[in-house]
Amino acid sequence: MEAKVLRSCWHWRNYPPGHDGGGARAHAEVLLNADGRRLLAGLSRVTEDLLARALPSWGQEDAKLAGWKDGVPAAAWRIAGAVAGPVAFGCRLCTARRTAMAVRVVRYAPRWERVCVRHGRWLLDADANQPLEHLDLRGLPEVVAAQRRWASVGRRAVRAGAEPERVFALARAVVARWWEQALQRERETIWPRRLHQVAGGNAGGDLEWWRVMGRDAVVFPEVVAVADALLDPAMAGLVSPTSSSRPAPPRKPSSPNSPATSASPRPPA
Repeated sequence: MEAKVLRSCWHWRNYPPGHDGGGARAHAEVLLNADGRRLLAGLSRVTEDLLARALPSWGQEDAKLAGWKDGVPAAAWRIAGAVAGPVAFGCRLCTARRTAMAVRVVRYAPRWERVCVRHGRWLLDADANQPLEHLDLRGLPEVVAAQRRWASVGRRAVRAGAEPERVFALARAVVARWWEQALQRERETIWPRRLHQVAGGNAGGDLEWWRVMGRDAVVFPEVVAVADALLDPAMAGLVSPTSSSRPAPPRKPSSPNSPATSASPRPPA
């Protein structure tokens, strides 16, 4: 079924969200009332319990759907990021491999799950009004390796009684500060090399734009390294849910012989 035909099966309570400058948002989400959910389950021939496991928004209520008369399938548009967390584009190559259709897909994905390891792609946020869906990582194996490493770091966080998302958020904040400082350091080599790589070889006159678009991909190995270091027992206070105070974030090493001079910081011990 074409999307337009499929949507006609529900009574819509509002219009798809759009960008301020016009154009539909890629990260639009749909919430359904109970009758609407039953209809989708029937059309797709997938049971509601399986759909609930597959779709993070399944079963969420919405004020626009409250009180809608029984027996009428109704739906309401929402911005996905406000429904179930960060949203990113999916890998088109993976989609084509699984469905035989090379179409755009959008999925809920935290920032530590943005690397398509199979195809060497960094999947970008779907909420930005820009044309790119991914960055090419084929020349940056260290970023792909960091994705594999994060799985063990996340498990280690759980074993330590810390929330992986909190550990990652703190590590990302620390490295983001280093990223801003790195622009003024002439001896920085690793991060600039990665940035030009994800920009297709040379960021050129669009350097500032690429610094925004490419930052999370470029610094991902360092974020994972710092997250791993934060789980050291000596630094447990930084991520412990029961900690009453939080020490200052670790500083980036500044020794001329340390990796800091090449923007690949050594995680604090």
